[in-house]
Amino acid sequence: MPSCCVNNLSGKVLLLNVMPEEVNDYVRKHCKEYYEMPPNFVFKDIRMLLKSPMLVGLQVRRSKILLPFTKRCAGPGTMLYEIAAKEADLDFIRNNLPKVSED
Repeated sequence: MPSCCVNNLSGKVLLLNVMPEEVNDYVRKHCKEYYEMPPNFVFKDIRMLLKSPMLVGLQVRRSKILLPFTKRCAGPGTMLYEIAAKEADLDFIRNNLPKVSED
Protein backbone atom coordinates (compact mmCIF):
# COMPACT_ATOMS: atom_id res chain seq x y z
CA MET A 1 0.00 0.00 0.00
CA PRO A 2 1.60 3.31 -1.05
CA SER A 3 2.19 6.01 1.53
CA CYS A 4 0.69 9.49 1.17
CA CYS A 5 3.56 11.25 2.93
CA VAL A 6 5.87 13.07 0.55
CA ASN A 7 8.24 13.76 3.47
CA ASN A 8 9.54 10.21 2.90
CA LEU A 9 11.23 11.47 -0.29
CA SER A 10 13.59 13.78 1.62
CA GLY A 11 13.11 16.65 -0.76
CA LYS A 12 13.61 20.38 -0.60
CA VAL A 13 10.50 22.57 -0.73
CA LEU A 14 10.72 25.07 -3.59
CA LEU A 15 7.18 26.46 -3.39
CA LEU A 16 4.73 26.23 -0.49
CA ASN A 17 0.98 26.88 -0.32
CA VAL A 18 0.66 28.07 -3.91
CA MET A 19 -1.91 27.57 -6.65
CA PRO A 20 -1.41 24.69 -9.10
CA GLU A 21 -0.87 27.19 -11.94
CA GLU A 22 2.11 28.65 -10.06
CA VAL A 23 3.66 25.19 -9.75
CA ASN A 24 3.13 24.47 -13.46
CA ASP A 25 4.62 27.84 -14.43
CA TYR A 26 7.68 27.21 -12.24
CA VAL A 27 8.21 23.75 -13.75
CA ARG A 28 7.91 25.13 -17.31
CA LYS A 29 10.41 27.88 -16.51
CA HIS A 30 13.01 25.70 -14.72
CA CYS A 31 12.83 22.39 -16.61
CA LYS A 32 13.46 21.55 -20.25
CA GLU A 33 11.58 18.28 -19.87
CA TYR A 34 8.24 17.88 -18.10
CA TYR A 35 5.35 15.47 -17.93
CA GLU A 36 1.71 15.56 -16.88
CA MET A 37 1.10 13.71 -13.62
CA PRO A 38 -2.47 12.70 -12.73
CA PRO A 39 -3.83 12.76 -9.18
CA ASN A 40 -2.94 9.64 -7.16
CA PHE A 41 0.02 8.68 -9.38
CA VAL A 42 2.39 6.46 -7.38
CA PHE A 43 6.09 7.39 -7.50
CA LYS A 44 8.70 5.73 -5.25
CA ASP A 45 5.84 4.13 -3.30
CA ILE A 46 4.28 7.54 -2.51
CA ARG A 47 0.78 8.35 -3.77
CA MET A 48 0.92 11.88 -5.19
CA LEU A 49 -2.02 13.82 -3.81
CA LEU A 50 -3.22 16.39 -6.33
CA LYS A 51 -6.59 17.95 -7.04
CA SER A 52 -5.98 17.93 -10.82
CA PRO A 53 -3.23 16.85 -13.25
CA MET A 54 -0.04 18.89 -12.81
CA LEU A 55 3.44 19.06 -14.28
CA VAL A 56 6.40 17.12 -12.93
CA GLY A 57 9.74 18.39 -14.21
CA LEU A 58 13.05 16.66 -14.88
CA GLN A 59 16.35 18.48 -14.43
CA VAL A 60 18.52 15.81 -15.98
CA ARG A 61 21.94 17.49 -15.63
CA ARG A 62 21.30 18.24 -11.95
CA SER A 63 19.76 14.77 -11.33
CA LYS A 64 16.64 16.37 -9.83
CA ILE A 65 12.90 15.91 -10.18
CA LEU A 66 10.47 18.75 -9.42
CA LEU A 67 7.42 17.09 -7.95
CA PRO A 68 4.06 18.75 -7.12
CA PHE A 69 2.11 17.61 -4.09
CA THR A 70 -0.89 18.70 -2.03
CA LYS A 71 -0.45 17.86 1.65
CA ARG A 72 -3.52 16.90 3.62
CA CYS A 73 -1.83 17.92 6.85
CA ALA A 74 -0.43 21.34 5.82
CA GLY A 75 -3.34 23.48 4.77
CA PRO A 76 -5.06 23.85 1.42
CA GLY A 77 -2.14 24.84 -0.78
CA THR A 78 -0.01 22.92 -3.22
CA MET A 79 3.74 22.58 -2.85
CA LEU A 80 6.62 21.82 -5.17
CA TYR A 81 9.39 19.51 -4.00
CA GLU A 82 12.85 19.11 -5.51
CA ILE A 83 14.17 15.60 -4.96
CA ALA A 84 17.39 13.87 -5.93
CA ALA A 85 16.86 11.45 -8.80
CA LYS A 86 18.66 8.41 -10.10
CA GLU A 87 18.54 7.52 -13.79
CA ALA A 88 15.92 4.86 -12.97
CA ASP A 89 13.68 7.57 -11.42
CA LEU A 90 13.95 9.72 -14.56
CA ASP A 91 13.18 6.70 -16.73
CA PHE A 92 10.17 5.81 -14.57
CA ILE A 93 8.68 9.27 -15.12
CA ARG A 94 9.45 9.17 -18.85
CA ASN A 95 7.93 5.71 -19.28
CA ASN A 96 4.79 6.21 -17.19
CA LEU A 97 3.62 9.77 -17.83
CA PRO A 98 2.75 11.68 -21.02
CA LYS A 99 5.34 14.24 -22.06
CA VAL A 100 4.09 17.80 -22.42
CA SER A 101 5.42 19.88 -25.28
CA GLU A 102 4.88 23.56 -25.79
CA ASP A 103 3.19 24.43 -29.09
